[in-house]
Amino acid sequence: MTRNTGAAIAATIVVVVVVVLGFRVLGGPATQRLVRSDLRTIRTLTELAQQINQWWLSSGKVLPSNLEKFPNSLTLDPISAKSFGYRIKSDTGYELCATFATDSRDMQATNPNDRWTHPKGDYCFEFEASQQVPFVPYEY
Repeated sequence: MTRNTGAAIAATIVVVVVVVLGFRVLGGPATQRLVRSDLRTIRTLTELAQQINQWWLSSGKVLPSNLEKFPNSLTLDPISAKSFGYRIKSDTGYELCATFATDSRDMQATNPNDRWTHPKGDYCFEFEASQQVPFVPYEY
């Protein structure tokens, strides 16, 4: 075996190992699709929370009793088309709930301060109408 052949075999092995490790860490295309769908849900929840906070400010600091006054584009999960959950917790506190396809806590190491981490399945985020809605990451 010549030196060039040995180098080509070694390079091929390195490429295969890197591709396999990439799929292990990031998941395959199907997993990435699910992650992107969850991120889309989070972005919609962010917009809805901002609208609720604006409502609170403009209505004499009273939270809306339900989400009926908001457009469906904000109150429905963009993936499943199911209504988001909404519960008033206090005069200024409320929570918004959605169903997620992935567990973003596994990816939290990239941003440990991310307030949008969630488990797979149903999960509720708590908000304060008197505080700014947390920043949404571009990716997990």
